[in-house]
Amino acid sequence: MSTPLRISKVAARRFLAERHMLLPPRSLPAGRGSVLALVERLGSLQFDPVDLAGRSHEIVCHARIDGFEPRWVDELLYATVPAKRALIEQYNGVLVIIPTNELPYYRRPADRRRERFWSDGTYKKLKPWADTVMQRITAEGALSAADFGPSKLVEWSWGPTPAYRAALEMLANSGLLFLARREGSIRWFDLAERLVPRNVLERRVSEEEQIEHTFLARHRDLGLASANGVWVQNDWPLKRKELVSRLTARGALDEIEIEGLAGVWRIPGAERFALEAAVRATTGTRTAVADPNAVALLSPLDPLIHDRKRLEALYGFHYRWEIYTPERKREYGPYTLPIHAGDRFVGRIQLRRDKGEKRGAGAALVIDGLWWERGAKPRNHLDGLTRAIRAHQRLLGLSAGRMPHELAERSDGKGLFNKLRRSDLADRRATVAAGPTEETASELAR
Repeated sequence: MSTPLRISKVAARRFLAERHMLLPPRSLPAGRGSVLALVERLGSLQFDPVDLAGRSHEIVCHARIDGFEPRWVDELLYATVPAKRALIEQYNGVLVIIPTNELPYYRRPADRRRERFWSDGTYKKLKPWADTVMQRITAEGALSAADFGPSKLVEWSWGPTPAYRAALEMLANSGLLFLARREGSIRWFDLAERLVPRNVLERRVSEEEQIEHTFLARHRDLGLASANGVWVQNDWPLKRKELVSRLTARGALDEIEIEGLAGVWRIPGAERFALEAAVRATTGTRTAVADPNAVALLSPLDPLIHDRKRLEALYGFHYRWEIYTPERKREYGPYTLPIHAGDRFVGRIQLRRDKGEKRGAGAALVIDGLWWERGAKPRNHLDGLTRAIRAHQRLLGLSAGRMPHELAERSDGKGLFNKLRRSDLADRRATVAAGPTEETASELAR
């Protein structure tokens, strides 16, 4: 085991910015391959269906992949040919997207749930509907709860639930059915063998290996974790102290110290050289200053901000996802996106689609609010913020944007508004130069 490396906060932030592929942002090449490479690097992407300004995993990918298109994730998640289904949804404390070839390391939660359903009477209670579900899916292929029609209400999850839906979810939670695809809130399920490559489905690894892998995956997600910053499930037979000791002893984890912060911090062992490079880049007379216009808008569930304590300790940035906070108690907005610039957090922004609008021409991206951190200098970040907002417009398929009058009247708001307008005009002129349509030509002529 190596001697703990002692680093500065500046070096830690630089390491994290580079490790999370945000310096510069949107630097991975366009294409599905970058999506898979990103998930493999981070270990997982947290999935959440909320879509006010893009779904969380889409915003995570968009911050790192040039010209990211949401369909790339869906094509990897919901491919109809098992060999092409490179990503899959599983649980690692929360619902996450993982590489399909890592599925054998995530079977324990489903195995545990299946044991519980069979032992506590849940399966027996739902068996008549579960049998029908399995028979029909076997014969017909992927089905959703709506395909089974009405059924009596039974106690399930959050309350009384139609029996067919409860049976379907029980079978899926037990690993007997897998998610075939999603469309909004509707989910279709199918037999595992129709969705997952046989070699992956049939591979079995020990419970101990599964626990170690998922624990390390959470370290991959964070990149740099405090001593207690990685969540450990209560039912794990291997507890945190034992896990850390074993993984550190064989070099899978590496311990470091951060100046001004108490306790031991840990990184994946393979990241030591990258950390040392960040130390060299931030010390001495040739310190490379992080580009303040390297701006990315991060999801509320981005791996860089998962650990709120680390966020405050390293960056002095307090963030709360206020979507579940009553409106009267919100300080900012329901879906504010942290603004990461260089290797710091300089503010947050509230974005949304026009009410009632979906992807498509004519819909607008609305900037409901923009808040800068104390000490931030907006003029240093406006060019980068403009590029990030324009990129977010393209992510959502929106053709225009706007902001409230009170923001547009602020000096930073005016500067941002003018930069966005000039950028939009330049894009329109480029479109016309490439081959104008009647619509774009008439708009420019106004």
